[in-house]
Amino acid sequence: MVAASSESRRAAAVHEQAITALATQVQQLTKTLSQTLAPVQSAAPSSAATALTPSRVASEPRVGNPERYAGEPEGCNPFLTNCSILFALQPLTFSTEEAKVAYAISHLTGRARLWGTAEWDRHMSACSSFQAFAAEPHKVFGMGISSYILH
Repeated sequence: MVAASSESRRAAAVHEQAITALATQVQQLTKTLSQTLAPVQSAAPSSAATALTPSRVASEPRVGNPERYAGEPEGCNPFLTNCSILFALQPLTFSTEEAKVAYAISHLTGRARLWGTAEWDRHMSACSSFQAFAAEPHKVFGMGISSYILH
């Protein structure tokens, strides 16, 4: 029994030494980290750094892609409206008219895709803005433009 008790005391002493050594290392790491961060924390943040902090970056909602448009007259308004909604909800992603038109063309299929990519490749005026682009499918595939503008 005495041997077991003596061995338990030695094990406890070894554990206590290990804990003391770890506590010392943690204190040293904390001191080093504090010294390293002190100059960074005391420096005034630049406007660029301030603008990019997570609290200042606007988060855009995730929105599903619109159904692809193949050129059928009845699908034109829903496709263009869904694109407009997406652009309104994600203004950072679609910050240029070119980005909006490129996105819309990339979601065309069939004959609408053939038309859209030809317009894009020829740098036609329909690709200068999303509004100009939105007017064209109505002319090319049917349903007058007034039905889209009124919505």
